[in-house]
Amino acid sequence: MPWRAGAEVAGYLVVRRLTAAATVAVGGGRPHLALVRPAVGTRVGGMVDQGRFPTRRSASPAHRRGRGHAAHPTPGPGAPRRWRSLRWGLGLLAAMVGSAAGQISVEIELEQQQFLPGEPLPVAVRITNLSGQPLRLGEDNDWLGISIEGQGNRVVRQLGELPVYGPFTLESSQRATRRLDVAPYFELTRQGRYRMQATVRIAAWDREFVSPPVGFDIITGARLWEREFGVPAAEPGAPPVMRKYILQEANYLKRNLRLYLRITDPSETQILRVLPLGPIVSFANPQPQLDGDSNLHLLFQNGRTTCAYYVIRPDGEIAVRQTWEILPGSRPRLSFDNAGRVVVVGGVRRYAPTDLPPSLSGSPPQNPGPATNSPPGS
Repeated sequence: MPWRAGAEVAGYLVVRRLTAAATVAVGGGRPHLALVRPAVGTRVGGMVDQGRFPTRRSASPAHRRGRGHAAHPTPGPGAPRRWRSLRWGLGLLAAMVGSAAGQISVEIELEQQQFLPGEPLPVAVRITNLSGQPLRLGEDNDWLGISIEGQGNRVVRQLGELPVYGPFTLESSQRATRRLDVAPYFELTRQGRYRMQATVRIAAWDREFVSPPVGFDIITGARLWEREFGVPAAEPGAPPVMRKYILQEANYLKRNLRLYLRITDPSETQILRVLPLGPIVSFANPQPQLDGDSNLHLLFQNGRTTCAYYVIRPDGEIAVRQTWEILPGSRPRLSFDNAGRVVVVGGVRRYAPTDLPPSLSGSPPQNPGPATNSPPGS
């Protein structure tokens, strides 16, 4: 069978490398650097050595005697049975250990390689089972771990336990993907280059399998606009809770400009939310506007003839997401209606599957009206 042939080859090669050490252990004498190979025709690990693999010849007996080393005979077909058994056992053990390294394959995939501090950092951990038997995973919170290092091999502090619990069975020759956002669980506040690895622990085998490292960058974007605002306190009569909206522009991979919204406290020491809003053209500035409920209305051009319109609540939840088309002589812009509500005027709305709230059947209602938020008491 193919696996047996592979094991025999691995055992044969490892035995050839360990022969010198085993010779000292069995025959005694002072250690020396000479490598001793089995005689041609000796059967090792189910294979017959035909002398096809080059090895470094051992020093001649006369040379060894001149240096004061004991001469060790080369084992052949008449060697003691314990010597041949030792070589066979070492070869089989080495083959089993070598094959174990390929039983589980672990990989990390990132959707992008650059992130702002506090931005969601979605990770896909792909696990492939090559063990020939089903694996039971996810039965505790320790089966999957993530480690991150910064520049100079600095270990990034973990802020909490990753939510990886969830039992499942991974059949042989199958692959499973575990997705999670690691940003809330690590202190990724410094700008620089980072390296991430995933570790899968198989408790029944007392083994760990580690993924190759994946690199990413924490960057700082250019600040375009900011505004402090108040949120009503939970207790009646208490002063409002102050927060800050910050619009930032990041040059993703030096090719695409992307717009982000950060929501922080006034001192910007606490990041409450970071929202990636999508691409933005370099020749047009975004139009932000707050309404009476401290919701942020934002209109920006994201394509040659299209604009994106968002309404974002103070907690960072997206209430409205729409696409508007630029027409000749009519460009979308934010304005106020007679009731003081923020509205989009100009251009024409394009209905899309990504709309929030969702559009029905992809066709506009009879009187869609602008997405607005009325001030209190209006």
